[in-house]
Amino acid sequence: MNHISMSFLARDGRTYKSHSWELREGGYKRIALLVGSGSRPIDQETRLVRFLLDRGFRVVALDLAYGAPLEGSASRPNLRAFRQAVAAFAAANEAPYLPFYIVASSFSAGALLPVADSLPKAAAWALIAPVVEFPPLGLRRSCFFMPGADLAVGPKELCGDPDLLKEWADKSRLFKFHKSDLKIAASELGSALARDFGCPLAAFCGESDPFISDAGRASLKQAGSKLYGYPRVRHDPGHDRYADNYYADLGSFLDEVEAGKQKK
Repeated sequence: MNHISMSFLARDGRTYKSHSWELREGGYKRIALLVGSGSRPIDQETRLVRFLLDRGFRVVALDLAYGAPLEGSASRPNLRAFRQAVAAFAAANEAPYLPFYIVASSFSAGALLPVADSLPKAAAWALIAPVVEFPPLGLRRSCFFMPGADLAVGPKELCGDPDLLKEWADKSRLFKFHKSDLKIAASELGSALARDFGCPLAAFCGESDPFISDAGRASLKQAGSKLYGYPRVRHDPGHDRYADNYYADLGSFLDEVEAGKQKK
């Protein structure tokens, strides 16, 4: 497996760490843009990356997740900067005649869905525990005069299996959001999920996910998304109980997308 890590300069002058994986140079048939949840560094998503590589993808990603601190820094871009960085990075990694897939997680998924038109035309979106309700459920609002709000994401939010909680002992993170950005996201998501994305969508959600309500699932279904659910799983289906089922479902969805393309 070839893994290249380098700096990516966004249009606003910010620099982010980027990643690119492929089994061998040029040995891929499609590209996957991986937008992480922020619960761990993106280069630690080794099972997901390997899963996509084995299916003929080149995988590209930034160390960037909406609301999460940047690796090695306490700073985090606002909603506009996050969207612009992802769009510019996606455009830089688009390739002629190769299908482009978007695999987006958590708060990042909800932040990107309203601006899907700014990204390369996707063959499909795979949404991993997407948060489509802003402000997010469980948000701790700060003083009225403060511009931000916090949300703690730790073991109890991520994992439903007590035997796996030790893995998350030092993984808790404090997500921060600008209140003005939350208002923008809230106003955009309703209309975004009522539109036709022009490609298959699938959402993979734990049934005990604290950040996805029944209303959120209904809005995803309204958007034409195929829903996959996992009992007693929380906000990280790829690292919780039934992770094998999640990967089997993700594989089935990708197979259906490819089969649909062949029929056309």
